[in-house]
Amino acid sequence: MKGPYAPLWFLLTVGFAIFFVVSAFGEITIGNVELQNAGIYRELTRRESTIEDVTSEVDSCQLADSLSLVVEPQVVVDTLPQRILFVGDSMLEGLSPRLAAYAKYNGHELYSVIWYGSTTKSWGNSEKMAEYIKQFEPTFIFVSLGGNEMFVKDIKTRHLQPLKNILSQIGDIPYQWIAPPNWKPDTGINELLAENIPADKLFVSKDLQLARANDKVHPTRMAAYGWFDLIVEWMKQNQKYQIRLEKPDMQTAKPNNIIALAPPK
Repeated sequence: MKGPYAPLWFLLTVGFAIFFVVSAFGEITIGNVELQNAGIYRELTRRESTIEDVTSEVDSCQLADSLSLVVEPQVVVDTLPQRILFVGDSMLEGLSPRLAAYAKYNGHELYSVIWYGSTTKSWGNSEKMAEYIKQFEPTFIFVSLGGNEMFVKDIKTRHLQPLKNILSQIGDIPYQWIAPPNWKPDTGINELLAENIPADKLFVSKDLQLARANDKVHPTRMAAYGWFDLIVEWMKQNQKYQIRLEKPDMQTAKPNNIIALAPPK
């Protein structure tokens, strides 16, 4: 560039070059003068941030926590044949035939124990759960208890330890507890169950509108079958450990074995 401004442009160009070099290589000392890094090189050569860049700037635990908010865990269904133990009170009369149909259709074995008039207290104050677990060696357990405890006073205190004993006997075996289908407001059995059984293992039935048999307590057979279908659909959405329970093309079936016990004394 020629003209009266040529020397000025030359000085500006040389000055910019010096600042650019200082930005690229850090501090430079000329005589007693230290030239500080102005960051020009960094700004001119900056690229867009990538996920690797972000990861290096964010604590790995915090990043994992953030990602976990948007990535839902995948539920794995155990497709292997199961040995299912179903224990409980007289509600099993309606539920067990429907579960038997699911078991047969999906290649499982079912062993049902109906203890008429039983409660969490009668089961928990005995070793019957442990005895049947030893006898049938189940890989999954269904429990239907609470229907005979709808109106027990101070139940959360009186039946707490028996309930804990039942859960202790079940141990690490995956299970599903079916709470009673209320026909009247209860005195605390549902609260007792909810406070001691993990939410993914407890099906709450108290608000279901079920057709009732002549005793106005037990669901009709058809209502019981529909009740169990609801339980299965709920399990598929909530149970952390799931077994194969595809809907059968038959309405009912017979368990591999049924044990019926007289009411506790």
